[in-house]
Amino acid sequence: MNLSGFYRAFEERFYAPRSVIKTLRMQYLPYISELAKIYPGAATFDLGCGRGEWLELMQAQGFKPFGVDLDAGMLSACQELGLSVAKGDAIVYLQSLEDQSQAVISAFHVVEHIEFEQLQTLVFEALRVLKPGGLLIMETPNPENIEVATRNFYLDPTHQRPVTPMLLGFLPEFHGFARVATVRLQEKSDIHTREDIKLTDVLTAVSPDYAVVAQKSASAEILNLFSEVFSKRRGVDLHNLANRFDHRLDDFMSAHHETRKAVDHLRADTENADHQLRAEINRAEHQLRKEIDAIRSEIGNLNRNLAAALQENADLRRSISWRITAPLRGAVSFLRSPGSYTMAKVLQYPELSDKINRVILKFPGLHQRLRSAAIQNGWSPEVHWSEEKTDAPASIADISPRAQAIHASLVQEIAKLKS
Repeated sequence: MNLSGFYRAFEERFYAPRSVIKTLRMQYLPYISELAKIYPGAATFDLGCGRGEWLELMQAQGFKPFGVDLDAGMLSACQELGLSVAKGDAIVYLQSLEDQSQAVISAFHVVEHIEFEQLQTLVFEALRVLKPGGLLIMETPNPENIEVATRNFYLDPTHQRPVTPMLLGFLPEFHGFARVATVRLQEKSDIHTREDIKLTDVLTAVSPDYAVVAQKSASAEILNLFSEVFSKRRGVDLHNLANRFDHRLDDFMSAHHETRKAVDHLRADTENADHQLRAEINRAEHQLRKEIDAIRSEIGNLNRNLAAALQENADLRRSISWRITAPLRGAVSFLRSPGSYTMAKVLQYPELSDKINRVILKFPGLHQRLRSAAIQNGWSPEVHWSEEKTDAPASIADISPRAQAIHASLVQEIAKLKS
């Protein structure tokens, strides 16, 4: 089974294309640029050189780079570019180098592939072969990134175990390097300024890679040239991002608490207003019921009074006095109706008038009531009725049927008197 090209294809698929990796490696140039001035044309050694991205950059800086890798497929990419490489064990090759012979020792994504004892050997031997002020650069996946530590790291079947920034940073200090910087890399640029940090950011947005850059002791003049670049803080660590998330969560919870308080106050005000409204409605309903009850009582009284009046009227109509006074009521009605025209005609005949007067005068009360009724209907005692001075209707057809009947009776009586 031929697997010689597997790792090269694997990196192309899951890591990054060569052009992208070369761009990412340029992040280290601020550390390298001053060293290229101090040691122009010096040798550099890259452990696990892979496809040679870093070797190209070192060559461009004026160094004489050399790389070693175990994978022939990866080395073929370097050979295609004419880079100086060899196949073999990079740590063994490092051990063969002379003291203070190298300006830079680099190991990009190597330390996670080797045992810890080999890692200690790498650091110790790098210190020996580096020139004064020379640099050791070790880049590796960052286990502070939870997604990297729990998933992405194990995608590569050749990985041994994650190496934490604290451990990898301690090793150069322990073995005698003058200063060490931990540089976190490859995070998304907006993560530095974003305020809306979410839990997913805490899990995935920490710098996915980091590097330990260690410098060998040298004169103060040389070390001072690198002070600024070593003092800069780079990348996003888990602690920082988690704190930013906590602060945002605290702000959110504080705002939520204030919102809850406002909601509680609003609910209390609403309940109070609702209570007051219900009380007003209850008072209005009570008052309305009282008014309705009063109206019902008044209606009941009116109904009782009406019933009593109707009963009294019925009793009256059944009484003997009502039947006895029926003619008198008829006469009064006659005088109050347009039939008074007929009475005026009757009074034109003295003999008939005298007979009526003699009858009426026998009853003073009746006489007075007829007189009052006549006056109410416009008759004046001083006025003698005549055809020329009357407001009587122009025709018998204009008076009521009852008046017409009375008129007819009177006409008959008058005819009898004339005969």
